[in-house]
Amino acid sequence: MRKQWVMSRSLCKVWLIVVLVLLSGLSEAHAMGVFDPLVLFSEVHGTVLNNGKPVEGAELVQKVVWSDNDNLDQHALSDRSGAFRFSPIERRAGLLRLIPAQPIMLQSTTIRYQGVEYEAWRHSKGSYNANTELDGKPIWLACELTQKPDFEGKHYGIWRVMQHD
Repeated sequence: MRKQWVMSRSLCKVWLIVVLVLLSGLSEAHAMGVFDPLVLFSEVHGTVLNNGKPVEGAELVQKVVWSDNDNLDQHALSDRSGAFRFSPIERRAGLLRLIPAQPIMLQSTTIRYQGVEYEAWRHSKGSYNANTELDGKPIWLACELTQKPDFEGKHYGIWRVMQHD
């Protein structure tokens, strides 16, 4: 009887610890909770330009290679004003937020226009939080097709960060 009571008490302690860990992720004190999605590529807004003029119909392909070898991609077309938008690429967290690890997502975006392919964005993302690509700022980019790819901050390509409110 005593052994059963001790096991029951130990099981209660384990459940209490599990519940506290899960609830800690739901508190406002934590930027990301246990159940929040993993953001593999944050939302992107941008404009494609050619010699300073908007490009309509440019095909944009956004890809992310996740540390579990999961290749994900999405496509967009620029509109009459050259504008495009990518929704965030997210995955369910499962238990990954409870396991201490350094995530690595390899991000890229390619632009295809009039038979030419442009390397617009290459970046290694090391956090599951949104907007960490630009240190917490939303991603608003301008892409001038006549520009040569180069580094700007931590990313490489022909995109340049635009100031946006």
